[in-house]
Amino acid sequence: MIPKIIITSDGDSIENIVQQFATQYEILPSHQIVVAPEKDELLVEQIHQLQTDIKVSFSREVLVVLQGVDASSNEVQNSLLKSIEEDSERILFLLLVNNPARLIPTILSRCTLVNQKLNVSQEQPVDVPLDLFSFQNNTDVKKEEAVERIDQYIQFSKIINVKVLHYILTIRKLVIDNNMNPVLALDTILLFLTKTSSIKAIHENKK
Repeated sequence: MIPKIIITSDGDSIENIVQQFATQYEILPSHQIVVAPEKDELLVEQIHQLQTDIKVSFSREVLVVLQGVDASSNEVQNSLLKSIEEDSERILFLLLVNNPARLIPTILSRCTLVNQKLNVSQEQPVDVPLDLFSFQNNTDVKKEEAVERIDQYIQFSKIINVKVLHYILTIRKLVIDNNMNPVLALDTILLFLTKTSSIKAIHENKK
């Protein structure tokens, strides 16, 4: 089963997310594991314990939900990557994050991205700031503001394709590490999103 990165908000119900995927994949309550961060982030010890529990206790499909993966260290994420690579045949991993840009590229490349923030009914429209996707607002943007806006693009775009996410993260990295012109970076991303119809989808979601 392909692991999934679920973009969530702080107020989202973990129980509802678990129920949604458990029902979809017909996974019993006794085979559902939710791992929450100890203190501020997940620990390597928690990942190791999870690996042990999976091997010892379960013989059929398991749903594993990990909260706050994006707030965890690279060491934790690399340890988790090992589990994803070795156990994904019978385990559905759900990685709950606020900002997928903080995940290591090797995790991103092995997962499907689901924007839970946009997974709502028409009676509860998403409050997307449409001016965020305006080229006019990119004028005179500084480096820090550009990075923040790129993160907002990720949060509000209907990005379910990891290839699209990688493109945006590449531009983000160029801004941070290679001092790419912030205005050029934002314009480049907006052009790309326009071509992939992501912006159009957001505007239609507001009608």
